[in-house]
Amino acid sequence: MTIAFRTADDFAAHAVCVAAGMRDGMRATQFYVRDLSRADAWGNSHSGGATFLSVQVARMARLADSFMTWSANAAIKLFLPGWRKLPSPFAPGMMSEIATAISKNSFVHNPLFNAYFFRAANHILLRFTSPPFLVLEHRVDAARRMLAMRDDAAQEILKTRFLARALIALVETGPVARLGKLMNADGLFKGIEPNVAVNAIACVSLLFAEEGRPIQQLDEDQFFAVVGALIEPRLAAIGSLVANRNEDGLEAELAEIKAMY
Repeated sequence: MTIAFRTADDFAAHAVCVAAGMRDGMRATQFYVRDLSRADAWGNSHSGGATFLSVQVARMARLADSFMTWSANAAIKLFLPGWRKLPSPFAPGMMSEIATAISKNSFVHNPLFNAYFFRAANHILLRFTSPPFLVLEHRVDAARRMLAMRDDAAQEILKTRFLARALIALVETGPVARLGKLMNADGLFKGIEPNVAVNAIACVSLLFAEEGRPIQQLDEDQFFAVVGALIEPRLAAIGSLVANRNEDGLEAELAEIKAMY
């Protein structure tokens, strides 16, 4: 590859990074502006009296969000189509690669840890809620940096131990900032912290996928749904262990869940 082509590739990747970053930042801003103004609740008896002007501002914010999303997606498809593709948990050695990626930094490409958990969260929310919802990628990266700072981060550890640590870090940094409308009010998120539910599904899916993929039966999204249904009765216990930062208990819980598969 010539220097000219390499430079063009780098520029394209940087352009995609900037476009996606701007879109995510603007989206987070308009979500919280709408929440603070209570404009989305206008007409509701509990809305607190949102004004007509606030409602119009909220509508303009939604239009801006739609335009930014379309622009970022167009740039991604044009310059770097694989940017937002979900890394398949079924790829051989994926968990080891994700564990290794906690110590990697790159301006152009997100470490595999970020890519998997951020995109998995979006896929999982699409299975159980209706848009709009908000997942913040920089909070996933904060969890990655928390794990990388550990003295024993570079050591070989059991898969269940790594996932226990990752789950605790992800829940503490809270990448799921806002849920969409629940498709089933009595389902997965009832009485459960959303970050516990979403990240537990992502972690357990990665754990199950290491045992082999049912290629003919399920794709990744369907697999997330199956895992969600399987671990739903155990989410309260998982949430309690995470809240207490109980790595040993959480590792034992994950090992027990793995034995069910």
